[in-house]
Amino acid sequence: MSLIKKQSQYSVKDTMDKFEALVKSKDMTVFARVDHKQNAASVDMQMNDAEVLIFGNPKGGTVIMQKDSAAALDLPLRVAVYADDTGDVFVSYHDQHGLSALYDVEGVPVLDVVTEALDNLTNAVVA
Repeated sequence: MSLIKKQSQYSVKDTMDKFEALVKSKDMTVFARVDHKQNAASVDMQMNDAEVLIFGNPKGGTVIMQKDSAAALDLPLRVAVYADDTGDVFVSYHDQHGLSALYDVEGVPVLDVVTEALDNLTNAVVA
């Protein structure tokens, strides 16, 4: 599965705040927002800012999992926003077409829809 990576001009928090608001405005469900830096600090460790949003729409994910239930391992969708060691901020996610390499979901039309939606959502927040 390939990784798609886009640079953001905003901080990790601002980028993720924008992304979460956009996801909610599209009537998608936000299942969790994970702040990895905060979690590291809770065990006296340090790391760069990094957050993950776990979200989705059961109308899309269910169709994929109906074809191959094992795809549940990679659903719901996840987008990571993080800062590298130079302070540059990136938004990353897996290309959903890559699910076909891991699971028996080749030709499921919703993969195109999900891939386009992820591209559009992430483009909107890094602009």
